[in-house]
Amino acid sequence: MPYFCDTNELALVMEELWATIADAPDVADPLIESRLVVRFHYRDPEGRLTVDCSDGKMMKVRWGECDTKPVVEMFMKSDVAHQFWLGKVNVPVYLLSGKIVAKGPVNKALALLPAIKPAFLLYPDVIHRVLNRSLAKAGNKPHPDEANN
Repeated sequence: MPYFCDTNELALVMEELWATIADAPDVADPLIESRLVVRFHYRDPEGRLTVDCSDGKMMKVRWGECDTKPVVEMFMKSDVAHQFWLGKVNVPVYLLSGKIVAKGPVNKALALLPAIKPAFLLYPDVIHRVLNRSLAKAGNKPHPDEANN
């Protein structure tokens, strides 16, 4: 069974994650300086996310279809993305095995992996926040760690 129950949950988590990354200069600045546009294509559940740093000034993140042309595209199962953000994926190995398929100058994206690593520490908190908001909307109690915040 996939980690994300549906496309909406995947979108909520990824949008929150990238908003958190955008607010973390140690992660965001090298990405913005790269001027790359990367599109992530997810399946099981389906989704598409574009991270646009092309102007070198700010990071624009768009969920779903958009007209921005990507420099690099990455195709993977949503569970692979989840495992990646937990720091459990060796990207070169996953590329060689076909668990991640890339189009474009992949070396440019791979060069940014060291800059992305600090975001691995942000991801568990993002998951926690998003899923607790979802539970609260559904009328369920938040996780005890969130109840006092």
